[in-house]
Amino acid sequence: MISLEQVRALESRVEKAVTLIASLRAENASMRSGLAAAETRVAELEGLVADFQKDQARIEESIVEALHKLDSFEDAVHEASTKPLPPPVKPEAPVKKPDAIEPVAQEEDLAALEEQTRPDEPSDALDIF
Repeated sequence: MISLEQVRALESRVEKAVTLIASLRAENASMRSGLAAAETRVAELEGLVADFQKDQARIEESIVEALHKLDSFEDAVHEASTKPLPPPVKPEAPVKKPDAIEPVAQEEDLAALEEQTRPDEPSDALDIF
């Protein structure tokens, strides 16, 4: 027959098992919650990686396009520098007949220039140099 001590030992073991099961269930719930948060973060980071890869591809395309434009420009400059230039065409200026008024204007310009370049007369303007 079963003694009272055996029943109490069995009861103690059952209580320990119940406590352990409750503790393991709480730990399991905590781990599931952490896993869900980690999976959400992984999905978020994967989205960021995809965005960065798209941006990187666009940047690379822009750089390649800029390099092609630079190559074209360098080729054009090189062709222009190696190609002999045609002699410059000088447009013929129409011959101007001297007017009677023009010499008077030249004399007035000379008089104004002489007045400006006289060093012995003080100037009204402030000379800071």
